[in-house]
This record gives sequence, structure tokens and C-alpha cells, in this order.
Amino acid sequence: MDSIRKIKRTGQLVSILTKYGFETLVTQTGIKNFIPDNYINKSEKRKEIFSLTIYERIRMALEELGPTYIKLGQLLSNRDDLFPIELIEELQKLQDDVQTKDIGLKATLQNELKIDPDEIFSDIDLAPIAAASLSQVYTATLQDSGQKVIIKVKKEGITPLIEADLLIMKDFSRLLETYYEIARQTGISYIIKAFEKSILAELSFTQELNNIERFRKNFAKTPSIHVPQTYKQLSNDNILCMEFIDGIKISDKEAIEEAGLSPKSIGLDVVELYLKQIIDFGFFHADPHSGNIFVLPCGKIAFIDYGSVGRMIPQDKELLANLIIHIIRKDTRRLIRIIKKVAVEYNIRNEIQFERDLYDFLDMMDNSSVKDLDLKILVKRFSNILYENRIILPEYIYLLARGIVILEGIGRELGLESSIIEHVKPYGRTLIKQRLNPEYISNRLMDKLYSWSDRLEELPDDFHTLIQKVNHDDLKISHNINGLNDIKNTINRLVLAIIASSVAIGSCILILAKMPPLLWGVSVLGVLGTLSASTLATLVILTILRNKKED
Repeated sequence: MDSIRKIKRTGQLVSILTKYGFETLVTQTGIKNFIPDNYINKSEKRKEIFSLTIYERIRMALEELGPTYIKLGQLLSNRDDLFPIELIEELQKLQDDVQTKDIGLKATLQNELKIDPDEIFSDIDLAPIAAASLSQVYTATLQDSGQKVIIKVKKEGITPLIEADLLIMKDFSRLLETYYEIARQTGISYIIKAFEKSILAELSFTQELNNIERFRKNFAKTPSIHVPQTYKQLSNDNILCMEFIDGIKISDKEAIEEAGLSPKSIGLDVVELYLKQIIDFGFFHADPHSGNIFVLPCGKIAFIDYGSVGRMIPQDKELLANLIIHIIRKDTRRLIRIIKKVAVEYNIRNEIQFERDLYDFLDMMDNSSVKDLDLKILVKRFSNILYENRIILPEYIYLLARGIVILEGIGRELGLESSIIEHVKPYGRTLIKQRLNPEYISNRLMDKLYSWSDRLEELPDDFHTLIQKVNHDDLKISHNINGLNDIKNTINRLVLAIIASSVAIGSCILILAKMPPLLWGVSVLGVLGTLSASTLATLVILTILRNKKED
């Protein structure tokens, strides 16, 4: 069934890509110069086609390809370390807002939840207040409490479509990595794998409800945040019912001031809440743009849309804490050690240069005035350093970097003069104090001892396995010698040179001896041998020159 879906979807993709590929061929080559202007100007559609850039065309193709590709484009719009800025700007324009569609809401609720909607809700607005690529959102009022709620309904048929697209993406990424070094360096397969995990999580409304409940638990004792109420009995994997948040969009500074609230204080609360999500809990909102954060009349902050979140396991939190400490202390050697532990993959060819680049980056960050600090530029520079050293970090790092950059912009709009980096420093100092706490040192020591005892316990089994392999001739040792290919090439050229010399000497002897058959008194075999020797010598010389050029 998956194969049939994939084949059908591939046909649709090829059709759309061919359409945009043909137009790109015309506009990106000299063909356009041969087309008369009066022919182009006769049609508005034609004029539009010829005025678009390659990056606009990519964005339009993604929009036409549908929700999976729109969301992939949105994910890649954060990776300005990988793509040209012109493409990033186009990808940032991608929106998954679509036209609303009548889905028969009451019938859907009845079929999915096995309820009579009129008994549960006193009022249901059948016109959706929002429509995205994965779902539509409606408002309703509960019969028993009078509470206004939102009902988020997954679109029918969206799951198989996305699953088919993901199969194609994975096949294509493997193909790219097989034939292109740049694709392997970029880690295309890892990006697609992380994207698959993210979009499948967004498709599960049960997962989103669990995310909301985890946020509620994490911030139970934090008065500055309001987590929306959920209704489990009115929710499942395709429907989510939760409290309607009636607040002011975080970017609406004027409305915040009219409500008698301080935009600067609100901005400070949002930044502190987000850093708390990352550093204290290792569980954070992955899409904190202004449309997903509201200010309630009482001044509390409410995040909405919990479908996309970043998660860190305890080890990730510990490594992130160490990362912050080493950045604050400008300890580049320990910072490199932590980056290697965090990285999914790395290939640092010149560690000394890498250390210098990191130190220059930290020095620039430390010496810049708060007003001059542009977090977006800092993140891009750090990303470039990572890319130059073929370092691929886990997806949660890119998610939290994106979130921090977005909130930095929101904070500036609300009048915050200090950079988020300034707010991270107190956390760093607290972390340093914790590391010096005797209780923390004792716990770490116990962890290490426990880890070593585990390894010692496994040692006899490992030795037994090794001895068994030796006894059964299953032990294989593989090794690589760097530069072996160069040695082989040198030997091959040397052999060719010796053969060429031998043939040349032998041919000269044949010519001098006038060995028959003769042509105009010259040995034919001698002439042919001389020509062969000259050809071989020329090949050797060209090979040497080509290798020198490559070096």
C-alpha cells in the first residue's frame, strides 16, 4: 500500500517539478534573450513567469507540492548556514495557511468521539477561525461550564499523504548522499529524519495534549505563565479540545500599553520563561513566533500551539549546561570537547584553527556592547564555524537557537535593551556555583564510579566474546593507511616510466641494427616502438602535471 501511495505521489511531484523546472530553464539560460519582449508582454502570466528568480520559483514549487514540503521549507528557512540568503528569505515567506473547507464538524465529532455535540456544546461556530495545512480550528462553548473552547480537527487524508511524501524524501536524500559529497557534508539524511520525527509528532493531537499537560506540570509554581486547560474526554489523536485563549498578541505593543501593562516587563517575562523551558526543564516550545504567544489582561503569558516542541534527555541538559559555562568562561578547549560529545557527526580537520575561530567568536560576543549585539548574526557566524568543520548538531540545538533568535526580535520590539545573552549569563553563573557545590561533586563522583563498575562488570563477558571469535576464526581486523592511494599512483607512474624507457631503448637498438621489415631503410618495428614509448612518456608527464595542479 505504501509503495502504491508513493508511486502516485511521485507522479504528482514530477509533474509539478517539471513545470517549474522548464520555466527555470528558460529564465536561467540565454534562451530568454532570443524571445521578443512584445511576445512576453502580451500575457500577464508570461510576464510573471519571466520576472521570477530561481529562489522564488523554488518557493512556489514547494507551495504547490503541499503541506509536507511547505513545512520542510519552513524548517530549512532556519538554516542560513547551508543555503544562500536569497533562498532563506523566500523560504521564510512560506505559510501553511490555506482556504477553509467544510468538513461537517458535528458529524466528525460524533464519529470520532462517539458523542452528541448538541449535548456537550451549547454553541458551535461551524465557520473555522483558522485553517492550516494539517488542521482546521473552530470555537465552541461548553454546555456545563460556559467555557469557550477551541476544537482543532485534523484534515481527512492528510496522514497518508505526508507518509508518502516522507518515503520519497528519504529515498531522494539517500540518492543525493550516494552521489554528492556536499549532500553528505550537509547531513541531508539526518535533516529529513529529524523533519520526519517533527511532522509525525505534529500529526498526533494526543501528543500535543500530552505536551500541554507537561508544560502545566513544569510551570505549576510559576505565576507569570498561563497554560491552557485541556479536555481529554473531548480529544483523541484527530481532535484536540482546549481552552480558548482570549489575549493580546505579544507583538502588539500598543494594545499591551492600552491594557495598562508594561511591554518591557512583558518582554522580560517571555524571555525568562523561555530560558526556563530550555535550561531548567529541557522541554521547550519550538515555534515561539508572535502568533503563538499571547498576553492575558492580568499580565500572564500564554503560549499556544504545542504541536512542535524541543526535547532534551538529562544527558543533553547536562551537556548544554556545560556548553553555557564554557562559553561564559571562554574555555575553548573544554568547549570543543563538549561540542564533540553533543555532535551527531563531526570531521574537524584542523583543531587548532577551530579553537582559534571559536575564541575569536567568543571574544567578539564578549566585547560587543549590548546594543550592538545582533543575535541572528552571532548564530549565523557560529553555524558557519560548525559547517566549516563538518559538525552536525542534534535537531534540538537548531530549534532552540531559532526560538532564541525569534524571542530576541520580540524582546527588542517590546523595548528590551539587553540581549538574551545577558539574560543567559546569570543562569551560567548559577550553574558554575552548582558545579562547585560539594553535593554536586559527590553525586558526579558516584555517577562515575557507578559507570566504571558497570564497565568492569561487562569486561569478563567482553573478553569471553573476544576469545570465542578468535577460536572460531571470526575476528577480523580492518585498517586504513592514509595516503596509500597516492603511493599506488606513484608506483603506477614509475612502472609506466620504466616500460616507456625500456621500449624506447629496445626501439633504438632495432633501428640501429636495421631489423626487418624495413621501410625506406628504417626498421618498422623500431619506429612503432619509439611511437609507443613517446605515447607512454606523454601520459606519465600529463598525469604528474594534473596531480600537481590538483594539489
